[in-house]
Amino acid sequence: MTDDSTAPAVQLKGCTRRFDTPSGGEYVAVRDVDLTIAPGRFVSIVGPTGCGKSTLLNMAAGLLEPSSGEVFGFGEPLRGLNRRASYMFQQDALLPWKTVRDNVALGLKMRGVASAEANERALHWLRRVGLEGFANRYPYQLSGGMRKRTTVAQTWIVDPDVLLMDEPFSALDIQTRQLMENELLQLWQGSNKAVLFVTHDLDEAIALSDEVVLLGVGPGSRVVGRYEVDLDRPRDLMDIRSRPEFVRIYEEIWSQLKEEVMKTYAKDSPALAK
Repeated sequence: MTDDSTAPAVQLKGCTRRFDTPSGGEYVAVRDVDLTIAPGRFVSIVGPTGCGKSTLLNMAAGLLEPSSGEVFGFGEPLRGLNRRASYMFQQDALLPWKTVRDNVALGLKMRGVASAEANERALHWLRRVGLEGFANRYPYQLSGGMRKRTTVAQTWIVDPDVLLMDEPFSALDIQTRQLMENELLQLWQGSNKAVLFVTHDLDEAIALSDEVVLLGVGPGSRVVGRYEVDLDRPRDLMDIRSRPEFVRIYEEIWSQLKEEVMKTYAKDSPALAK
């Protein structure tokens, strides 16, 4: 058994993922990707549209098997779903016929926790995300920000070791989005949970992360850049974007990301790339 204290929370070794196409051919989404996320690290993946960011996340979750290469969780080969991870999607998966409390408690009940205990712990998490007074509401009665807070509580209540997040705040307005980002960091700070975060927003990636990983243009996307984000923690995301060190990191990453984006335009729309 591998020692959890030293093993990476998530590790992709030489991972390639191919998909069959309707014409009988194959599409290579990502090729020969190596990626390591240590416990307590917040790592974001950015890259041009269609570069395979979500494919990597789904392999880390055990929702997709690599066509070649291997995925490890805490040093053990991943076989099937990653039971030590929670997945937060772009669109929430709240059940409309269940109350907010019951949606948050659902993961615990599915793991065999008694209903009374699960409900009590759900109320605790609703207090932590500022929704204690909305426990008996239904999802349709919540604003977008409230639904997202409910999803955060639903994700954290099972105490995962790894958080996999696929553009979780992209549908929110900018003010609510920054509030949710701050709340996420407050929950994560000191938790020793690993986070793998996919986003199209380079600002968001830098503001949240310890490291930003850049994927190149697809098909057959590869890691073309890794950037340490040496900004002090804790961070106040409401003003961090104006700091000179943030601007420096942004310009460094954007110079390479822009090249990959233009390659995508040149491939898909040659006239627009000129």
